[in-house]
Amino acid sequence: MLTRFEIGRIAGIAICLDMLFVLVLLLFTHRYFTGGDTQMMSVGFIIVVGLLLSILLHELGHAFAGRLFGANVSHIDLTGIGGIAHFERSLPRSALARSVIYLAGPAVNLALWLGLGVVADQAYGGGTPMLAVPLSVLASANLVLAIFNLLPAYPLDGGRTLDAWLGAILGPVWSVRIVACLGLVVAVGVALSALPTGIFMLLIAVFLAQANWEALRSMGRWR
Repeated sequence: MLTRFEIGRIAGIAICLDMLFVLVLLLFTHRYFTGGDTQMMSVGFIIVVGLLLSILLHELGHAFAGRLFGANVSHIDLTGIGGIAHFERSLPRSALARSVIYLAGPAVNLALWLGLGVVADQAYGGGTPMLAVPLSVLASANLVLAIFNLLPAYPLDGGRTLDAWLGAILGPVWSVRIVACLGLVVAVGVALSALPTGIFMLLIAVFLAQANWEALRSMGRWR
């Protein structure tokens, strides 16, 4: 069954949507659609579309930052665990260049948090709470996305940025070991914060644990 398909192109970059991504968004917003209130359904629809655009803009931030350094993105996947920008070749070796590319995504989310927060406040002041509510939710969601992506773990932007700088100082083996160990700690923290009912975040914690454990194992024995 076809669950992944191209929904369009932006600046020559193919945007591919996995239906699991939509299901995850609906999981987080189901309460807006199950009460029978048409206004709340409209709020839920705005939030779903806004979250999709927020994650897409995060990945486009990586893509356009990569172009500054000659690293082009062939396509972007919107999957059940978020977005993935696929670069056509290896990123520049410069730690500064890599940092700009990695941090461009969270920077977009921080900008959206500030912008949406201002517009939400104006909507509240203008007496349109049904518009202010989804904008406020989206502002908070973008702040969470920015903070989460800055955590020091693979394959998050914070972990890759830390790896770039540690690699320049300590070499690739020790940089991976340090980030992977921090990533395992992050995975445990995410799991504990998700208990007892945060099933999706528990899955994210498992994904982080697996990614960082594999990175640690790939470096071989400690010596």
